[in-house]
Amino acid sequence: MTILTLQTEQAPHSPTGVANRKVTQMSLDLVPAPAAPKPVLLRDVPGASRVLTDDALALAAELQTRFGPKMQALSVARERRQECADAGRMPDYLEDTAHIRKGMWSCAPAPEGLRDRRVGLATAAEAGALAMARDSGATTLLVDLDETTAPGFANLVAGIAALTEMQDEATPMLIRPRPLERDEPALLIGGHPVSAGLFDMALIATHLAAPLAERGMGPWLQLGGIDSHREARLWAEILRLVEERTGLDTGTIRAEASIESVNAGFEMDEILSELQDRALGLTLRRAPLTASYLRLMRAHAEAVLPARLDPEAAFLGTCAARMVKVAHRRGTHAIAEAPDSADPGDLRRPLDEGCDGLWLTAPERIDPAREAVSRALPGSHQIGRPRQYFRISPEMLLKPHTGPVTEAGLRGTVHVAIGALAAWIAGRGPVRIDDALHGLASADLARARLGQWLAHGAMVKMEAGDSRRMTADWLAELIHEEIVALVEWLGPHSFHRGRYASAARIVQEAACATPQPDHVARLAAPLLDTLD
Repeated sequence: MTILTLQTEQAPHSPTGVANRKVTQMSLDLVPAPAAPKPVLLRDVPGASRVLTDDALALAAELQTRFGPKMQALSVARERRQECADAGRMPDYLEDTAHIRKGMWSCAPAPEGLRDRRVGLATAAEAGALAMARDSGATTLLVDLDETTAPGFANLVAGIAALTEMQDEATPMLIRPRPLERDEPALLIGGHPVSAGLFDMALIATHLAAPLAERGMGPWLQLGGIDSHREARLWAEILRLVEERTGLDTGTIRAEASIESVNAGFEMDEILSELQDRALGLTLRRAPLTASYLRLMRAHAEAVLPARLDPEAAFLGTCAARMVKVAHRRGTHAIAEAPDSADPGDLRRPLDEGCDGLWLTAPERIDPAREAVSRALPGSHQIGRPRQYFRISPEMLLKPHTGPVTEAGLRGTVHVAIGALAAWIAGRGPVRIDDALHGLASADLARARLGQWLAHGAMVKMEAGDSRRMTADWLAELIHEEIVALVEWLGPHSFHRGRYASAARIVQEAACATPQPDHVARLAAPLLDTLD
């Protein structure tokens, strides 16, 4: 497989993507895969006999064995890109893919059930949440196994079981597996944890692919964590193999790509090109994108970000504008993450800027959002609508937000970092903090902010009017004050069971680490399925 994989990486990509797909097909069909070792399941949870079938585990083992080496190579490539950024060589549009960006090509049209995506709802894979989502009036559902579903192996298994019972569901549904780079420690393949993303795909393929295909509903996915077009190419290979193993026609599984890293912001055309006939559009998530920016610019003091970010300014606003520009040029959807505000003007703003719909996080927000959206977008989408676009330079995609780091912002960041991470470790999933829903992505962003302010000794504007430099000792004081406040509010027993002490320790260690960890989940995952 190694030789043909290299050929796939270097093969010229025609404007229609045909040449690349042919080489990918050769790499799957002609190269015998190494024999997959017998998977070892380390946990027994309710519903395991129904969900963790021999077929599902065997497919997970095959996916891990076939694609594990490629995933490792792509992980090394990420590290090399970070080393370049640390040395001052920032991301840019790729020279060897200029023909893709300049070429006249389009993605396949959206399936009939996904033409209208104006009001979407992200929901957990949990029976009660799915029932509420189904009755919410959303035009599209996003069943999120990564962020919205409460974490933990038992919750994942229960979520897949709940999805298998939605046989009469008529609302179009996308499923978001966890990222490829995250581990699922409950299943070992060859003595190592299987990729969480591959494991999720094996369960989706085994239990959901055929029923969804029979109803003309995919399966349709949202893919997060993609950092480059080569990672999108890997996903295309994975999905094609899944189709082969489940007897689906090629192209049945389609996917929306979620832009969650700065590098992916530079490669939107290329990512869509790799997914081309499978592509359902682009979306963007602000928290992981901002955390990615903080990692990328970790060596550059001039890129220190303030406590509050305007989503329409600097790199966030530019990346959102480029998403609309690229998606519509390629004839596919651009879906925005809904703002936290319930103000109708704020809800309409992404649509005024060209987006075709919103992802919301709570059923109660659907009705007000639908009213706001119908005023801004009476048609089902804005693909093909004439619009003036400005040229987006590399510098615009890297422009830092400006503003002060305030004492209130610093304390709020500590509060979110500990609260959101504790909820994740305790298996509760996203938690409402200060009228906003915060999950693992929020915890990682808060941790990354603290790490950047500490690494560069940011000056914090105090409420008394003076300024104070950020230090490790001061961060320790702030975390201690947060722990004291939580113990007084919750009581010692609930504080302990809520895993706040573990979260506080991880946040402090991660913020003080040099270099900063890639993601806080790597540090917190070993605690996820443990009991005190």
